[in-house]
Amino acid sequence: MRKRNATGLSILVAFFLSAPQALLSQVGISVSPPRVYYNLNPGETGSQKVLVSNVSKEHPLNLSLTFGDWKYDEQGNNLMFPPDSLDNSCAGWLSLPGGTYLTLEPGENREINLAMAVPTEGIKGSVQTAMLFVTQMNPVDGVDARGAAIRINVRQGIKIYRKGSDPEMKKVEIENLAYDKASNSLLLTFSNEGNTWINGRATTSLFNRDTGKEVNLEPSDFYTMPGDRRTMRLLCRHTLEKGRYTATVMLDYGDPTTIEAAELQFGYE
Repeated sequence: MRKRNATGLSILVAFFLSAPQALLSQVGISVSPPRVYYNLNPGETGSQKVLVSNVSKEHPLNLSLTFGDWKYDEQGNNLMFPPDSLDNSCAGWLSLPGGTYLTLEPGENREINLAMAVPTEGIKGSVQTAMLFVTQMNPVDGVDARGAAIRINVRQGIKIYRKGSDPEMKKVEIENLAYDKASNSLLLTFSNEGNTWINGRATTSLFNRDTGKEVNLEPSDFYTMPGDRRTMRLLCRHTLEKGRYTATVMLDYGDPTTIEAAELQFGYE
């Protein structure tokens, strides 16, 4: 495996937690933006606006607003925890001046204030996170995709990030790249060695050195926090011809001067 740096482009990404689409036609909550960022130093306070909407045309919603913690596992899945469970939690710094309950009529939306007060000491890490959950408290009758009667209770969450004014350092370090013939995919392992959240995209090509043909895989987006270690499975949906291959994976994460890249040579019989 070989690594190299190159000039790159930035990419915009987003994250959502929502109800299944089949249920949204019956009842649903929209919360935006999907992520909220605070740039606050110790001792400072700030407030952000969050728009909560009842997308149902028939059902009023009684909603509860609560906080929680989250983190990524090594595969990039979201893991949820009670508030203030994690060392980098900022859930205890958040408050809702307008209250933690609201009622929305069908089609109604309301803007809420999400306030943060950063303590002067006891802050762990360069970045803190939390979740704001909006939960329906009055379940309604509905049907699932197979027509079975169900009780629908919807919850949606948005991610909250906080960092101070220290200069950002974005750094991704590739640790390993391997080919898994059984799943016809590449396994890429990398870590976030910087001091801020890093969102980016992995682009992959497979070059057959015997035939001169090249296959490009579908790009894969990734999201990481400082200290995260990530293993991505980059699936090849093409049937590979026999030959000697060079796989090239490039990670573009918004740094205007650097792309992290790795190469792997393998044979396919």
